[in-house]
Amino acid sequence: MDVEKIRLDNTFNDLKELNAKCYCDLGPGYGEIPIALKNAGKNVIFVESEWNEYLAKEWGTKEDIKYYIKDFLLDDFGFFEEEVDCFSLVHCIAHFHLPPQLLFEQVYKKLPKGGYFYISTVNGSSLSRVMKLFRGQPITGLVTKEADPNNFTNVYLSRMLGIDRHMTVSDWMHVKEYTKPELEQMLIAENFKIHKSIWRNNFTHWKQRLASAYRKSLSEEIVIIAQK
Repeated sequence: MDVEKIRLDNTFNDLKELNAKCYCDLGPGYGEIPIALKNAGKNVIFVESEWNEYLAKEWGTKEDIKYYIKDFLLDDFGFFEEEVDCFSLVHCIAHFHLPPQLLFEQVYKKLPKGGYFYISTVNGSSLSRVMKLFRGQPITGLVTKEADPNNFTNVYLSRMLGIDRHMTVSDWMHVKEYTKPELEQMLIAENFKIHKSIWRNNFTHWKQRLASAYRKSLSEEIVIIAQK
C-alpha cells in the first residue's frame, strides 16, 4: 500500500477517535483529512494561508466545507465563529518560517478546557535522516539562487517580509525537522498537557520496520496529541 495512504489513514483514525464536536485542520493542502472527516459525519472546518487560497477554494467549495483564509501563524484566532475543540496540524510544521509557538499560543487560547491539538510531522531523528547524514547527504531541499516565479511561497514570503529576494528556505523545503522531545517541551511551555505522544512507522520496507522495532526514535513520523 502507498505510504502516503497509510499515513493519511492513520491520521484520520487518530482524529476520529478523539470524537471532537468541531474539528479544524490548519494548512490542509489538498484536503484529504477534512474531506475524510466530513465523509465520516464529523463537523469540520479548515484554515488555509493566503498563498494557497486558490487550492482551498477549489476543493473546499466542491466538498462544501467551510474555510477561512488567514495566516494562522500571525493572525489572532478571534475570527473563528465556531467553538473548535480539536485543531490539527498535519505534516505542516516542518515548513514554518516563523516560530511555531506563535500558533501554539493561539490554539491554546481558542480551545476549551479538555480540547485537543493534534500534531504530526516528519521525525528529525528518523532512519532515513540518520542515513543521509551518515552518507554526507543533505536532509533538506536544494538552495537555489533564483526563485521560481510560479512558487506561491516565494511570492507570499517576499511580500510579507517586504523584500525583493527569496529566502534560502522558501522553495517549499523543510525549514526545521523536529524531534519528539523538543515538540513536547514546546507544547508544555505553552501550558498544554501531553495526552499522547508516539513515534510511528508508516513504511513497509523491512529495513525501516526492523529499525523502528529496534529503536522507536528511528521511525519516520512523530504524532503528538496535546490537551488544554
